[in-house]
Amino acid sequence: MKIFHNISLAILFATASLSHTCFYSQVDRSQAPEPGPAPLIELGESKILTLDNGLKLIVVENHKQPKISWTLSFEYAPIFEGNKVGMLDLFGEMMRSGTKNKSKAELDEAIDFLGASISASPKGMRGSGLTKHTNEILTLMSEILFEPSFPENELERLRTQALSGLVAAESSPNEISDILTRSLNYGDIHPYGEVTTPESINTLAREDFVDFHSTYFHPNIAFLVVVGDIDANTAFGKANSFFGDWKRSDNIPYKRWETPSRPQGNKVCFSPLDGAVQSVLKLTHTVTIPPGSKDAIAVSVMNSILGGGAFSGRLMQNLREDKAFTYGARSYISTDPLLGSFTAYADVRNEVTDSAIVEFLYEIRRMTTEPVDSASFVVTKNYMTGSFARSLENPNTAARFALNIQRYNLPADYYLTYLEKLNAVTIEDVQRVAKNHLRPDQLHITCVGNKSIAESLTKFASDGIVAFFDAYGKPLIELSPAQNGVTAESVIKEHYNAIGGVKAISKLSGILRTGSMEMGGGMTLSFTHTAAYKKNKRGARTTFAMSGQEVITNVVTDKGGYSSQMGPRIATTDNELLSAQWEELDPLFLLHADENGINTELIGVEEMNGSKYHVIQFTCCGAEEGNDAINMTCYFDFSMKTLAFTKSISRGDDGPMSVTTKFNNYIDLGDGFKFPMEIVTIAGTQTMAVRIGSVVVNPEIDPALFNLD
Repeated sequence: MKIFHNISLAILFATASLSHTCFYSQVDRSQAPEPGPAPLIELGESKILTLDNGLKLIVVENHKQPKISWTLSFEYAPIFEGNKVGMLDLFGEMMRSGTKNKSKAELDEAIDFLGASISASPKGMRGSGLTKHTNEILTLMSEILFEPSFPENELERLRTQALSGLVAAESSPNEISDILTRSLNYGDIHPYGEVTTPESINTLAREDFVDFHSTYFHPNIAFLVVVGDIDANTAFGKANSFFGDWKRSDNIPYKRWETPSRPQGNKVCFSPLDGAVQSVLKLTHTVTIPPGSKDAIAVSVMNSILGGGAFSGRLMQNLREDKAFTYGARSYISTDPLLGSFTAYADVRNEVTDSAIVEFLYEIRRMTTEPVDSASFVVTKNYMTGSFARSLENPNTAARFALNIQRYNLPADYYLTYLEKLNAVTIEDVQRVAKNHLRPDQLHITCVGNKSIAESLTKFASDGIVAFFDAYGKPLIELSPAQNGVTAESVIKEHYNAIGGVKAISKLSGILRTGSMEMGGGMTLSFTHTAAYKKNKRGARTTFAMSGQEVITNVVTDKGGYSSQMGPRIATTDNELLSAQWEELDPLFLLHADENGINTELIGVEEMNGSKYHVIQFTCCGAEEGNDAINMTCYFDFSMKTLAFTKSISRGDDGPMSVTTKFNNYIDLGDGFKFPMEIVTIAGTQTMAVRIGSVVVNPEIDPALFNLD
């Protein structure tokens, strides 16, 4: 059922002016200016106190506004979730979903009444609000901290939400790219390389959240950072009053993790995404640069010159300004007490993907083989000096610095002398750290894009092989042949028999479905779909309404069709009409594809995320030229026998777009037929979920619903 036929979506992009460009134009690049003395750093004063139970209190006074923030931060070793991966992603919302004495709604009401905010995460909590509400805020924070209920109903809500998010991620090139680079850099037995899957989300139970909370939420591994309109003595008294009875634990789990090895030679890793008009490129490898290490500041200078925050970065100047391959090309290098990473990245047009990789490799290698020019070196350090100085305007910066000194065991004057250390970095230091930390011959060169460009990337792989991966960072398993005797017709018949039987479905005179559609941004519309299947009286009408007002209407009959979006009707014609008539006017449309001139091919069996699917492709009318009316791939679940999801390419003014539609929660409503009660469609970066509330089989239908006049 093509319920989103002719639905147009608009995305607004904000642009920011680059005022610093004027500054660069004033620099005489023929001669580096003399560096001035490092500015005097004035950090807000922070005081560190410790409660008897080991809770460390960091207080930064700021009396400019009558506000205080209380941030609880836990320090424990990275956690490997195993088959429970995804639990930490949901933990904060679960913890914030209720206490022994208050429901989530009651908590929300109490917090809103104070004009405050309270949030939670697996690494701590944060509460903020007006000074006069301090006791009330801390009362609510301590209640959430000590008495979370982790309600089952909230877990089910979050589970459903997470599963829908994973569906969307499967078609998001940036999400796929992020997962792929993490999986390759760290591996699936390292906490930084774990990937959430539908299987792991479905294994989560309430006890997992309870166990995590009781294991890791203890004061002797926590910091309480207080910023705002309060003095240290008062903050200590409040902390002691609300958190002083909190029991410490000497049994916090700790595990050392082995450092994953980099690839031997550059490895090209490709994740195909049908219909992609550009490639998401990332060139990445792990680095070992703990916070505060002797190379950390010089490394940040080096990365800023290569592709960091300044618009003058070499990657940006090369790939955007000179070659026009992309809107932006950048790099980052992370400091981490366990293991960090270096990544250079850009989104580029399909046809220049291989050329862009050439330029990435050139610029990364050049950092290690050539000293940087003095002009860009000075400009970069000036830019970093300004950024650091601007950060000091925020009172939270002093608190963050004080926390970092404690958690990373940095010298007490580390940030006070930061600009001195930055000023002392030399051109020779930049090349030295580039040689020590950049590995242009040990990169994972990752690409998410159209499979047609994969072959052009073999020249960058040391082994001459492009390795393929799925949306979850796992090696892509090629289609295998179906068992002997299994045909496209037999698979489709199994689907229809599983949802009510071919004979019974063929006798349907019509169907009426109602429910709601949720779109990105929190918009919810009511949904109605009416279809009549009687010969010579066939028609289908899909409407989406808001407050009783139809905002989107789609109608199709044997004689034609139209769409309307709170305006004049637009006739549905040509390929769009052919596709809509096939899908909407026949309850057995998949089985009757051949009769409608649509090619049906069982192309094999595919395994994804531990499940197997029969894969059937439907094509007609110019598919080989990319001008097809119908080019849809259907995936039928091996065990359930039902249609699980479809993939297709939608072609619009902005080029082809990948569309995935999932059919979830097949339920028998008592009439002998099973219907998917949730239909989730991901079109590009947009997600739309239709949730069916009621289904009426063989209803009385007014033919006027389908009038084309």
